[in-house]
Amino acid sequence: MATASAPSAHLLLTAPVLPTLWRLAMPNMVAMVGGAVAAIAETAYVGQLGVPALAGMALVFPLLMLQQMFSGGAMGGSVASLVSRALGAGQTARAEALVVHALGLAVVAGLATTALMLTLSDAVFGLLGGRDEPLAQAVAYAHVAFLGSTGVWLLNTLSAVLRATGNMLVPSVILIAVGLAQVALAGVFGLGAGPIPRLGMQGIALGQVLAYAGGTVVLGGYL
Repeated sequence: MATASAPSAHLLLTAPVLPTLWRLAMPNMVAMVGGAVAAIAETAYVGQLGVPALAGMALVFPLLMLQQMFSGGAMGGSVASLVSRALGAGQTARAEALVVHALGLAVVAGLATTALMLTLSDAVFGLLGGRDEPLAQAVAYAHVAFLGSTGVWLLNTLSAVLRATGNMLVPSVILIAVGLAQVALAGVFGLGAGPIPRLGMQGIALGQVLAYAGGTVVLGGYL
């Protein structure tokens, strides 16, 4: 009979329940705190650009969170569930096929998100109540931020694949590093530093794009 490929499979069956759940949950909880810190820092940067920029950010933020929930929650949860079940049954080939299909879907979803936001952002933010300068600020941010949608989808999908093997630590460390990189890069490009000019909303969004792209490369290489 084939044995499970996940290193923690036997621990889930034999180890004490609460310590095991705590060990698996804690890295993810810390990673979520890192994401919150990045969001707070971005808001602080946007606040230095003025009230219209803050109003524009308020229009974009719900859609950014929707993208995160779809890619990390709905898609990520499904990927983790399916891959872990295949590994638990000893079906390594099936698990690998699921990963390939999941990554393909992540790329398609990311490109579709980019296409939709680049073409419909004015209309969407207008329906949300955006007008005049806040609308222009929201569109400026979104046109850069959603260029990196594929990176967001891939990073969250790769994280789900590793979690399916019982490895909670590595994806959480990567997500924390991505959050810290986002804080640094958004500040540098958004507010300017040294020879780098102040790019405003586009610069803050660029920090997010670069951070997620880097995280995707690192996590993909590790996997």
